[in-house]
Amino acid sequence: MKATLHGKLRDGRKRASGNSREKKRMPKEFNGGSLNSEARMLLHRTRDVLFRCEDRVVGEFGLTAEQYTVLTAMKHLNAPIRPTDVSRWVDHKVHTVSMIVDRMVRAGLLERIRDLPDRREVRLVITRRGEKALQPATAAASKLIDEILSPLSPEDTKTLVKLLQTLRDKAHEHLISANGDSGSGGL
Repeated sequence: MKATLHGKLRDGRKRASGNSREKKRMPKEFNGGSLNSEARMLLHRTRDVLFRCEDRVVGEFGLTAEQYTVLTAMKHLNAPIRPTDVSRWVDHKVHTVSMIVDRMVRAGLLERIRDLPDRREVRLVITRRGEKALQPATAAASKLIDEILSPLSPEDTKTLVKLLQTLRDKAHEHLISANGDSGSGGL
């Protein structure tokens, strides 16, 4: 099978939608035991497929899904924005966010600025290039999510959001009790 890049075969032809390789990887039912095991597998697989879809969509604007997530977080945070603030918002370790930020600085999407009162602190600022990529990527990502959620009624979507929040909160409680930490940024 030929390798693909952003929906294209190596020879430049566009990959057909409904890729048979994807269908073979994704059996309709999980026959691994309990209902909880099935739920776990579906949560993981859904997250992975959504991430790949988002990576493909925002990739058209020169961003990776990770970079898009960092830029989105920065739009929701109040200035001054530190890497630790971003890591809490995206729920990743500071080290992971720092590596993503390093690549974003090299790509000209972000700028690091030393904090004037405390020179040890670093603030992050979205560059003009980052803004230029973020705006159309946000519209495309929004369209993608609208399409993916289209089989659900607005009431079902509200229920899904509540259920996911409940699961996220319970997972955070588990981290706090197991590690004695805040749960944020510890994933």
